[in-house]
Amino acid sequence: MKVKVKTLMTHEPVVVELPATRNYALELFKKYKVRSFPVINRKTGELVGIISIKSVLINPDEDQLAMLVKRDVPVVKPDDDLKKAVRAMLEMDYRRVIVVDENKRVVGILTVGDIIRRYLAKNEKMRDITIEQYYQRNVGVIWKGTPLKAALKALLLCNAMAIPVIDDDGNLVGMIDETDLLKDSEIIRVMKSTALAASSEEEWILESNPTLLFEKAELQLPKKPVEAIMNPDLIIATPHMSIYEVAQKMSKYHIEQLPVIRGEGDLVGIVRDMDLIKVIVSRR
Repeated sequence: MKVKVKTLMTHEPVVVELPATRNYALELFKKYKVRSFPVINRKTGELVGIISIKSVLINPDEDQLAMLVKRDVPVVKPDDDLKKAVRAMLEMDYRRVIVVDENKRVVGILTVGDIIRRYLAKNEKMRDITIEQYYQRNVGVIWKGTPLKAALKALLLCNAMAIPVIDDDGNLVGMIDETDLLKDSEIIRVMKSTALAASSEEEWILESNPTLLFEKAELQLPKKPVEAIMNPDLIIATPHMSIYEVAQKMSKYHIEQLPVIRGEGDLVGIVRDMDLIKVIVSRR
């Protein structure tokens, strides 16, 4: 029997209405502790796209949210098959699909987490399939003494949601992700300046370079090492664990990725929730 999107989606999600500012979005991300929101047109109610915490963080000088919205996003209908939604997520490398009605109005959102909790963690057939062919082998790590600002840069550069943390001896001691950094951050308002360019006709009357002062919101991270805010309570997987077991762990502990350990605790990879949903389209 086919599983329909409407049976797993989250109904009436929080949305951002345009026009809005970057500062407003930062406040919402801190309040709801999520990574993205659907964005709609305030006048028509139609879907515009998605705003992600990553796009806000890597564009600190852009205050107008409309400029940061990703408009080419996966969209499905409530009665669409789950496989269609998963294919859209994987093809566009997106962790969620927006569910719209016939008038392009947002009626729900289906995330990878929804699929893990409401489908894979409850599907007994997944007990017979291991994560061996699905987990990621090439994984970046970060040292426990790394400053938080550098850790955020590392997350953004490697396009990862989380990074394993190692100690001086290379032992796995924790995990850190974007939401850990957000919880310990503070939104501050700072004054910035930029030089005003004069036309050639004006230059002769200007005695100095004029500047424009403007106020903007910035995310400020405390001067702490990664080990001060990382999660040291590791929930791990092994290559021979079933998709059912790993999905259950993700659901129980509200996490999106687990380090994969072999033998005496050797880190051999990481398994993400995005990796697990591949089984839905690979099975007949």
